[in-house]
Amino acid sequence: MLRALLGMLLLLLSGVGFGAGFVVQRSEVKSAEYRALAKELDQSGLLADIAKELNSLVALKVTLGLRFAECGEPNAYYDSETRQVSVCYELIESYYETMAGAYDTEDELDDAVAGAFLFVFFHEIGHALVDVLDVPITGREEDAVDQLSAWVLLDGEEGDKAVLDAAISFYAGDEAEQAVDQGSFADEHSLDQQRFYNMICWVYGSDPDGYAVLVDEGHLPAERAERCEGEYAQLDRSWTRLLKAHIKP
Repeated sequence: MLRALLGMLLLLLSGVGFGAGFVVQRSEVKSAEYRALAKELDQSGLLADIAKELNSLVALKVTLGLRFAECGEPNAYYDSETRQVSVCYELIESYYETMAGAYDTEDELDDAVAGAFLFVFFHEIGHALVDVLDVPITGREEDAVDQLSAWVLLDGEEGDKAVLDAAISFYAGDEAEQAVDQGSFADEHSLDQQRFYNMICWVYGSDPDGYAVLVDEGHLPAERAERCEGEYAQLDRSWTRLLKAHIKP
């Protein structure tokens, strides 16, 4: 299962055109539960391949770390003090658990987990770039880096499917059916269902003819779909302008 996931991640990354000055840092494992997973991920060289691809395209004056870590919860995060992006073993594990019911085969599930992983990974890279490049953001940063992650992936060869699979990760399991409370509205993130529809909209907006099925099959309301091509064009124009000075020639 894990080897299939790693293979899919590398395939998806082969088309991604974006990067920064990242280095791979030592994984953090606190218990025996994740030692085997940590060893296999470290030996795969996955983060080294990602860092190489990223570093070839964006110039930075600082070092940004990449690592896997045992966090005690399903999560991924950027630490501005250490300038480090961490992806938790528990997050990968949780994707397999929550998304299993949405796919018919193990191969499809591996593919979907890879997409969800990549979206969250580039979301956290977005936080890192906003920090070290002092990128001006109006509105909520969480929404902005969702856009950045989608923009990066939609420019890749397999990235559209990665974004769609990642969207499903926000709607999978029981969470989408739970009542929304005050804390949900107060959170810095948009609601999971909103993130789902945003991501579906951006995929559709990037290629309305190619993804008409998203509207035809009711995954994206027609009222929202009317605006998605303009939303994606604005997203593309804005992030291209914001990062233009940092892209290597």
